[in-house]
Amino acid sequence: MSTGPGGAAMAGPAGRSHDVIIVGAGPAGATLAGELSRQGVDVIMLEKGQLPRYKACAGGITVKAARLLGLDLAPVTRDTVLGARVACGRRRPFTRSYPKPMIHMVMRDEFDHLLARMARQAGAALAENERVLRVRMNGESVTVETGDRTFAGRIVVGADGARSAVADSAGIARDMDLGIGLEAEISVPGQRLVQWENLMGLDLGHMRGGYGWVFPKGDHLSVGAGIPFRQARRLKSGYRSVLEAHGLQDCPATRIRSHWLPVRRKGMAIQSGRCLLLGDAAGLVDPVTGEGIYNAIRSARLAAPVIVDCLRGRSPGLAEYESAVDREIMPELRAARAMARFFAWFPGLVFDAVRSSDRLWNACCRLLRGEDTYITLRSRLGPARAVFDLLTF
Repeated sequence: MSTGPGGAAMAGPAGRSHDVIIVGAGPAGATLAGELSRQGVDVIMLEKGQLPRYKACAGGITVKAARLLGLDLAPVTRDTVLGARVACGRRRPFTRSYPKPMIHMVMRDEFDHLLARMARQAGAALAENERVLRVRMNGESVTVETGDRTFAGRIVVGADGARSAVADSAGIARDMDLGIGLEAEISVPGQRLVQWENLMGLDLGHMRGGYGWVFPKGDHLSVGAGIPFRQARRLKSGYRSVLEAHGLQDCPATRIRSHWLPVRRKGMAIQSGRCLLLGDAAGLVDPVTGEGIYNAIRSARLAAPVIVDCLRGRSPGLAEYESAVDREIMPELRAARAMARFFAWFPGLVFDAVRSSDRLWNACCRLLRGEDTYITLRSRLGPARAVFDLLTF
């Protein structure tokens, strides 16, 4: 057995076979690796880069996601959001606060590195700088080919994001609904930066079907915008409008990146044979917020017992995983899709409602904290609930 960067164990063509090969060492992959390793499963994670590595992401870990992880995120938390400054076109912006934390702000290189270290401490191996080219499945075994190595195992898991090499090789997760995001790290003078402490910015009025965000990161701001792919040609102009709405258009920007926001359609396959997909690779992004970390973690937690049962002969395969996702995650994503349509068609109505209704604002905050859901949020819409119901298809 050879050793890669950081002492990670790697299996070559003649090396030993692993129980599970996880492609991707982000939140989904690292969570699953830790869960399985603690149960005695032989796991290796394949990461295309070298950790820590920058990743284009708003970097907002909702309180409900942090609670699901059960970790102390203080070492990687740059700021904690207790309120929002909301803008919508030419309307006068408003600011609202909440007495409890809603979102912990992190840089994804630091956050992902923390999760990967914890997975390795639990016993998982990590092979870095291994970009997966293809996956081959043959009965009860799998092989994963990278640039110059082949990894053998019994099960392969795609936790490799929206453009998943695992999904492509397995022929699953076809024709997702796609959004696209654009983000940069913005340097802001200290006095103006202080104004964003514990406060996020939201912009609802410049992109049909999308929104912009300003997230505080301690020593800078992460500013981004997300929009349905069919509107992609308007993304750059919409992003500039978000900067202008918050007076940030003249501030230096670095690490300007775009990224996909994949949303699974009903009935879309995310499992086949000895392969399954997690998180963004499975299209489990929230259609309203574009946030994918919560469901990345949830999908890993749903996959772990199914994989263990399969490896130990208690079930014939991995089909129960897709059933669990359909049962535990998809009803909420279906409601979120309807809410996203509502926001897209009536941004001004949403802006006015959140500004004037303590009940609705508090429900949105509880949603981020995991104390409310999109399904229960429907009941807070009052007369607009009938419109929401028409959009749930």
